[in-house]
Amino acid sequence: MASIVDAFNEALSENLAIAKIALYAVPVYIVVHLFIVGRMSEFYCFATIVGILLLGLLTQGINNVRTNQREILTFNLLKLVKAIGKSFIVVVPQLLIFGTIGSLIVKNVTIPIDLPHVPLIFQIIVWSILFSIVLTSYLSFAKYLKILQGFNYITIFESCIDVFIGFLFFIPQLLLANVVLIGPIAYLFSYFKVPFTHWGFLAYCSAVIIVNISILSNYMAQTAYEHIKGSNEEYDENVQINLIDDSAERLNGR
Repeated sequence: MASIVDAFNEALSENLAIAKIALYAVPVYIVVHLFIVGRMSEFYCFATIVGILLLGLLTQGINNVRTNQREILTFNLLKLVKAIGKSFIVVVPQLLIFGTIGSLIVKNVTIPIDLPHVPLIFQIIVWSILFSIVLTSYLSFAKYLKILQGFNYITIFESCIDVFIGFLFFIPQLLLANVVLIGPIAYLFSYFKVPFTHWGFLAYCSAVIIVNISILSNYMAQTAYEHIKGSNEEYDENVQINLIDDSAERLNGR
């Protein structure tokens, strides 16, 4: 079962973790700072760019975990650009298609039950199902960054509910992890009456956002491995890689 504890530990212990977190936290800090000072036109511009960067980090991170790489976050700019481009090819059309389908269903389907909140519940169910399809499509693609796998709807429809349930269980765990990361620092700033808009607190929270990307990459890769079916050849390949890695670690005395 996917473990956020393992994802949390690996996010902080991978090679050059501190350097990667510090580097990628810089553009996040710039975006947060622009929002705090109210420079909204610049904020929207930079937020879009940073959002695309984080998508690339997430995609490449999932791929790194699924292919048994020694890193989660990457310094490789070429890999990031490829991951971003392929992610757009897979995700954007599906967001448009399933977003349109969801809007049509919500607008045109009437539930013949005259009870409070029933329309809202219906909308939540519709959007949850469609979100699970898009999420599963993205994870199926991110495995080996193969675009066609993102449109393998037979596998996607078989796996989407399990993936969505795994994602729902992940959300409160991630919130708890962020309480652990941010809570003590927030208490110190509050205790010494330093405002949360202080650059130090904003910089720390920016770093935590990058840690979240690493945790999410790891957990989503675990979830995809457990719930999205692959071929027997893929399973055998992963088992062989894991056996080789385990043997190497034992020889090195780890």
